[in-house]
Amino acid sequence: MQLYNQEYLPLFWIVPLLLTFSYWHALRRKRLRLKKLGVLNTLNRISDFSIGDWRLKSFTMILAVVFLSFSLLRPQWGEEKKKVTRRGLDVIFLLDTSLSMLAADVKPSRIEKTKIEIKSFVKKLKGDRIGLIPFAGSSFLQSPLTLDYSAFFLFLDALSVGYIPDPGSFFADALENAIRAFPKGEKKHRTVVVFSDGEFHGENLSGVLNDAQQQGIRIYTVGVGTLEGEPIPLKAEKGKVVGYKKDSTGQVVITKLDPQVLTQIASQTGGLYFPGTAGEQEIDLIYKDMQSLGKKELKEKIMKEREEHYQLFLLIGLILLFAALAMRESRASVLKGNTT
Repeated sequence: MQLYNQEYLPLFWIVPLLLTFSYWHALRRKRLRLKKLGVLNTLNRISDFSIGDWRLKSFTMILAVVFLSFSLLRPQWGEEKKKVTRRGLDVIFLLDTSLSMLAADVKPSRIEKTKIEIKSFVKKLKGDRIGLIPFAGSSFLQSPLTLDYSAFFLFLDALSVGYIPDPGSFFADALENAIRAFPKGEKKHRTVVVFSDGEFHGENLSGVLNDAQQQGIRIYTVGVGTLEGEPIPLKAEKGKVVGYKKDSTGQVVITKLDPQVLTQIASQTGGLYFPGTAGEQEIDLIYKDMQSLGKKELKEKIMKEREEHYQLFLLIGLILLFAALAMRESRASVLKGNTT
């Protein structure tokens, strides 16, 4: 069995745990209130029935939440074979892994926010081949165009600042690698999505952008960072911040988002530029615009897909939830109502 939405895994135990604590706290307050009202002996006489009744309802509600939370994880097991004709785009992601991407002006950091956004983007795609090129002072094709999204995520998770030892942000080299990674002889259905803070200092991009335009490659850019900027943290092996990057004069370097160069890259190839946002609205807008490129058809093939089984857990969770809501209140609750 595998879980498709593993990012929701904390909900599977945090929500039921909080609910259990709230029910325990409510029961404790209920007993204290009845004691203050002087009906503790009456409560003791009926506790075997009333408290047990109340606990059953609480347990049923907690169990319902457990099943509903697990359904959000989208459990999958078993395989089914499907004969499909793939229609889609070829999309290559360019990920800036230069030192400035360690800045935390977007949380948890520029590099980690970028990886989160790319995962969100890929989950929207259906039948599109995807590739990955990280870049700093140099670049390389980390993941060739593939339909195996799980393998792509493994390559993406492995990336970090310092993965490419060459310092700087050499975007032209990364885009040249992307152009070479697309199938030869085609000039349609090809896109590049760039995630960077845009600090490509001193680069002449006109030549490589003209090449991309002639190859029919549309480039979208997403700005990661803020205009105010942030110092670049220097971290030890265990991730502890030990200082901040300084220039040759000893001043702390402030890295800032440069939207101008990212806008130029996108506009010259017919693409769009968007600043990164917490709500990831830019992902939806880019995906919508990409659909105007159309979808190319490839040969028919047999694909194996995991079978979805979240519906079973969702159904059980809903049945338990309605059962809990239909249960009568305990006598202790009725007694409390009569004494107030």
